[in-house]
Amino acid sequence: MKRSLKTKLYYSISEVSRLAELQPYTLRAWEKEFNCLKPRRARGKNRAYREKDIGIILLIKHLLHRERYTIAGVRRKIKSEPELLRHASENVDQWLTAACHENAPDLPNIGPVSENADSATNMPEEDPRGRKRPNEAELKALLENTRNELRAVYRKL
Repeated sequence: MKRSLKTKLYYSISEVSRLAELQPYTLRAWEKEFNCLKPRRARGKNRAYREKDIGIILLIKHLLHRERYTIAGVRRKIKSEPELLRHASENVDQWLTAACHENAPDLPNIGPVSENADSATNMPEEDPRGRKRPNEAELKALLENTRNELRAVYRKL
């Protein structure tokens, strides 16, 4: 189901939270965390989100939830790649349509692939905190170690 944003000029926080599938308190918190997200205020205190703001929200959600960036990592990425904001603002309907499909594995391409990315998966070799991405064997070893630690804690209970 395609949802178009062309019907209104401004959207309330409840409408945006439904569109983005986020809680209103999350949107309010993101306003404090990200300088690029500044909805207008209508009638005093009520937030009035424009299409551009909704695009930025979807971009932030994508980076946090899909690409697993931290809030600080998202801030750095947006600061280092300002074209992401422009792309998100210009293609809101496309992003929203992709986000609404349950089978959609990912949002549309949000920009150029970084130079340190694995071309097959488009996953960065390093995560947003600067650590190298573990290989499959390292992940299995880490998982087994975690299981053993949990078993030991469970036995003590």
